[in-house]
Amino acid sequence: MPVISKIQIKNASITKTNLFKLLDLISQEKFLIAPAEGPDLEDINFLPVTGAEQICFDYENTLVPPKEYFFGQSECMFSFSPRSNESITVTDQSEELVFFGVRPCDVKAIELLDKFYERSFVDDYYLSKRACSVIISVACSQLNEECFCTSVGSGPVLTEGFDIQLIDAGNDFAVQVGSEKGLQLYEQYQDFFGAPIDVDAEKEFEKAKASEPGFDLQRVYDRLKSNKVDDRLWADIARRCQSCGLCLLLCPTCSCYTVIDRVTPNGRNLRMREWDCCYFEGFTRMAGGQNPVKPKEEMIKRKYYHKLVQQIDEFGMSGCTGCGRCNTVCVGNVNWLENIRKIEGSGRDV
Repeated sequence: MPVISKIQIKNASITKTNLFKLLDLISQEKFLIAPAEGPDLEDINFLPVTGAEQICFDYENTLVPPKEYFFGQSECMFSFSPRSNESITVTDQSEELVFFGVRPCDVKAIELLDKFYERSFVDDYYLSKRACSVIISVACSQLNEECFCTSVGSGPVLTEGFDIQLIDAGNDFAVQVGSEKGLQLYEQYQDFFGAPIDVDAEKEFEKAKASEPGFDLQRVYDRLKSNKVDDRLWADIARRCQSCGLCLLLCPTCSCYTVIDRVTPNGRNLRMREWDCCYFEGFTRMAGGQNPVKPKEEMIKRKYYHKLVQQIDEFGMSGCTGCGRCNTVCVGNVNWLENIRKIEGSGRDV
């Protein structure tokens, strides 16, 4: 069963005063996750909040994407005892969560992860958490410096795939309810909402696109799939890339992980899965030390192909949502957007 059961979009509105009151009430009755400052860092991230006053309403995007609540950086799959016939104990880690303030690019990223984990082998670790979550997304009124969501169709306003979407309309927010889970939350707190108000989402999209240094995704797809990209581009990226993995570990759509066993100090045996990264040399290394993905240029090329060709073919959507996190954290000044635009304009014919 799909995580998002889409419905015909229901329109409403909410005043900013009522939104503050609503979030206060939700935080008292449920687990509310929202953009907030951490106790020791100035970075804005999705954190549990106990009141609306803790929420950061004026922010561009979080450093760490909200996917970590569904696909944890390190999570226990089960505990086991090697000497027991009934050795495996699976712990249910799912709990009902309400997210507020998720940007459209991250909602699209979660939609892609939903499709990935709903494939032929259903991943209950991820999907059980998603089934218990409701996401209230907030459309972007302007793009930040690193964003290019309009080029990949992930923002600044969503047209589908959301539970509840808020669009800033001045003193009020236009409210769009797009799923069964969103409708249940809306009906539970219906007294906070008002009559629908008009917003021109297409106009907001065109305004954002005009200010974005974007690209034609179809042309990028065509150039990559037909192998018409100058090999010197991959060599240049490989020369500057430090293989630190930050761009992929903070990418909202990356789903790679490794599985390891750990023994706790009290003797418990845990099977863990932890984020992994295809930019790490050990990621594709096989027994005997053989590595089929060499040289480094091939590793780089695979990443671009995977996100901008393979995932489009498989899921019908780009594996990049234009959030810009990779550009923000890269220590080698490897600009993802700049390189995509070079791919778009690549002139080598084969």
